Amino acid sequence: MQIFPTGPAPATVMLVGEFPRGVELQKGAAFSDYAGEDFARMLREAGIDFNSCYRTAVIKQAVPGNDIGNLVAMKKSAVTPAHVNLQDKFVLPLVRDSLQTLQREIELVNPTVIIALGNLALWALTSEWGITKWRGSVLPCNLFPAAKVIPTFSPVMVQRQHSWRPIAVQDLRRAKRESGFRGLNVPDYKFVIRPDLSQVLSILHQLFTQLDSGSKKLAVDIETRAGHIACIGLGWSKLEALCIPLMCVEKPEGYWSLEDETLIVYALYQLLTHPNIEVVGQNFHYDAQYFVRHLMFNPRLVRDTMLSQHALFANMQKGLDFLSSMYCEYHAYWKDEGKEWSKDVNEDQLWEYNCKDCVITFEVDDVLQATVDAMGLREVHDFQQTLYHPVLDTMLRGIRVDQASRGQFALELQSAIAEREQWLNDTLGREVNIRSPKQMQELFYHELGQKSQLNRKSGTVTTDDEALRKLGEREPLLLPLTQRIQELRSLGVFLSTFVNAPLDVDSRIRCSFNIAGTETYRFSSRQNAFGSGLNLQNIPSGGEAGDNLSLPNVRSLFIPDPGYTFFDIDLSSADLRIVVWEADEPEFKEMLKAGLDPYTEIAKEFYRDPTITKADPRRQTFKGFAHGTNYLGTARGLAERIGLSVAEAERTQKWYFDRFPRIKKWQDDLKDQVIKRRMVENVFGYRCYFFDRIEGTIFNQAAAWIPQSTVACLINRAYVNVHKNLPEVQVLLQVHDSLAGQFPTHLGEPMMRKIIQQAEIELPYPGDPLTIPVGVKTSTKSWGECG
Repeated sequence: MQIFPTGPAPATVMLVGEFPRGVELQKGAAFSDYAGEDFARMLREAGIDFNSCYRTAVIKQAVPGNDIGNLVAMKKSAVTPAHVNLQDKFVLPLVRDSLQTLQREIELVNPTVIIALGNLALWALTSEWGITKWRGSVLPCNLFPAAKVIPTFSPVMVQRQHSWRPIAVQDLRRAKRESGFRGLNVPDYKFVIRPDLSQVLSILHQLFTQLDSGSKKLAVDIETRAGHIACIGLGWSKLEALCIPLMCVEKPEGYWSLEDETLIVYALYQLLTHPNIEVVGQNFHYDAQYFVRHLMFNPRLVRDTMLSQHALFANMQKGLDFLSSMYCEYHAYWKDEGKEWSKDVNEDQLWEYNCKDCVITFEVDDVLQATVDAMGLREVHDFQQTLYHPVLDTMLRGIRVDQASRGQFALELQSAIAEREQWLNDTLGREVNIRSPKQMQELFYHELGQKSQLNRKSGTVTTDDEALRKLGEREPLLLPLTQRIQELRSLGVFLSTFVNAPLDVDSRIRCSFNIAGTETYRFSSRQNAFGSGLNLQNIPSGGEAGDNLSLPNVRSLFIPDPGYTFFDIDLSSADLRIVVWEADEPEFKEMLKAGLDPYTEIAKEFYRDPTITKADPRRQTFKGFAHGTNYLGTARGLAERIGLSVAEAERTQKWYFDRFPRIKKWQDDLKDQVIKRRMVENVFGYRCYFFDRIEGTIFNQAAAWIPQSTVACLINRAYVNVHKNLPEVQVLLQVHDSLAGQFPTHLGEPMMRKIIQQAEIELPYPGDPLTIPVGVKTSTKSWGECG
């Protein structure tokens, strides 16, 4: 069985798939299955008539296992004597012959644009591989120079990953635009690379003098090498840019003399800190760390394109290559030009890459700003941008570390690890590497004959902590073994990740906070630009983690500077309050306003026992149940987690909804909004769009996103308020729903009250605004001892 080409010839647009499957083979035509029908709708959304396109595939017969790896060797070990070398790939002769047939088809059709659908089509037409990075590009065609190629995800890929659908439609819109003319409309870039001193100073002076008459936008980007700035790029339009090299392979002592570099850096300082300059960057927190450390000044950034994209579509990609593919008039993937640079490659390639980053950032910013206004998200966008400078201050300041306690913690953990490793070796009669999945699976599933456990997400065999827990519960004789392995894993993580995290050059610990790190507008964090620090938002407070295992409170390693007091603020029942105000549930509101614990009061009513206290296990059970129910948990799912029968969970859930009907109405309204608008919006006007299919857990995600994003927006506003209004206070950490920092000890109680005032921000719910109570804990010793 095979397929045959369909559609008119000649045709302006040609569709090339990879190979046929199932229904396509039965019907004898490409794109004739369900995925193809949806693809036809995607084309229509982009303004392209499916029936006016010539439709074919690279391979026109079935591929064994529907796996292109059975025709194209994906690794060296897969190459056989039957493979032939073609376009930098080893392929079977069928592929070579198919490309010859495809070339004759293209010559017959004489298309203006060829839409390459999937990796094989991309490679066949352009010799490139990697559809996720090349999609959306406008590329020359290897087989027919008169046509241009625009690759995107195959219809099958879109069905498997439905959130890619709007991205693919955007690529098809580009194909529609490009179908109006022949040839590649490559931008006429005007880049200045390998400049001499007079060129650099002249350009910087021209840009500087323009600031006398008003503001001017300038895109700035750096490339780094070995922890230093290799070059600095400046772009003043979407076509013009200058690269100022600092490091140069040809000149190991540096591109400039010391005197010349001093003149350039001072001119850059004057330009990039001028009150009228509008510096635009992409993920500029990274660049800023280098500017401050090595050039001793901080450019006046007004917008970060990554943050602009995050304000629009928090759950979409935010890399510059993706933004270019979505927003630039012309796009061709270029990021490997910088990544693949080495000292053996002409350095001009790196400098041109640096300039390209600048002009693309400049153009992306233009389109993003227009999109922000068109979507009515200016207020959201501008606030997210205001976070940039407070967060940078926190990143640059870092936190003092108790070196003595750090060493003591390390010794204690190493001793505990050695003790458990010895127990393990004695019990098994040999050494075993618990970090090796292969050895762990061999031990439990072969030597000990246990039933293989599967990872819930990937479906693959695993010996992760959840699998070990299940094995220990199922076979009590194995419980001591599984516990020791889990303890060793916990101890190892504590030692390597938290206690032995690399310190910066001044022995402080720093991280890079990513304002655009999550779709809930919480931050994420990781090591800083120079490789020190860690994820400071995941620092455990220690405690019991198994039999005879007490993990240290790592937070106690973080100490205030001399003369300062550490503080940690938290929000009282923030998630619950937000759900209650979102639902406008009156009795719940009254309990919270009266300072009562709603879960205790509801548990008293449900169990008909007025003596229930906050410490009562029944209250804890009911809290977990109510919390899960608020976020659309099913009776069956909650029963498994809380230890109730399904029938009990169903009765309890019915009672809860009868008692608080507006919670159920809020959930139903939320579902309706997701179905009709594919988005939800919190009280601050932030949005979450859902690009996946409206099914499964997507409603749960929407219900959880509302309180999580609202808390994040609230804590971020507190962050900005403290930074702006309390200069004596230094914010050292943002931990999702709390802030930690330090203030001069002598300011004492009055300063604590001021911090609370800045953090108690009114949530603008119509008719009944909500202010979540804020608490502050302090310590003159450490973060871990705040109490």
